[in-house]
Amino acid sequence: MAAVIFAAFAALLLSGCAQDSVKEKQSEKVREIAALVNGARIYFDEVNEEYASLAPEQRDGVTKADALSFLIEREILYQEALKDGHKAKTEEVDNEYAVFTALGNLTEAELKSKLAERNSSVEKLKSALMKQVLIIKLLDKKVPRKFVIRHEDAEAVYNTSFRQTGLSFEQSERTIVELLSAQRQKADRERYINSLKEKADVLIVAVPS
Repeated sequence: MAAVIFAAFAALLLSGCAQDSVKEKQSEKVREIAALVNGARIYFDEVNEEYASLAPEQRDGVTKADALSFLIEREILYQEALKDGHKAKTEEVDNEYAVFTALGNLTEAELKSKLAERNSSVEKLKSALMKQVLIIKLLDKKVPRKFVIRHEDAEAVYNTSFRQTGLSFEQSERTIVELLSAQRQKADRERYINSLKEKADVLIVAVPS
């Protein structure tokens, strides 16, 4: 009897999965594709969601074409992170989610409500945060944080931007080294990302208006 009940339950589950699969295929047919990145699809609704996630003041000078470019870049980096063997632990994603909620000064219910307004969900947010975790791991591995900062370079920055503050070079040196290191890391990251973009097979089908 137990075997019969289990078989019936399994059949029900499989039926449900099959129906879900059909629904996914049907919904995928009506979703418009904005771009293909090495065969992976980026949809119009994803671009619209990304654009809608920006605060009103952030949208000044930002277009949906910019949102699409960001999603393409993120997909390229995400694919590279997977290829490089990086993994995101559940606790790492949960930590990013907690930070995201805290920075927005939102309760769980408020966050769910805001996401729903943008036709998004906690699951979609956590998926994006998971990709972010993997991308950070990839960039931290490929682009070192430590650089050799020459004394003359630090001194040049001091003479240009710090001398007028009245601080001595010794007092400013640590800040200057950190500033130059951050600038070089940013430049190296941009070069690395651009090298991945050049190798990627990207087809922009259309840009949402």
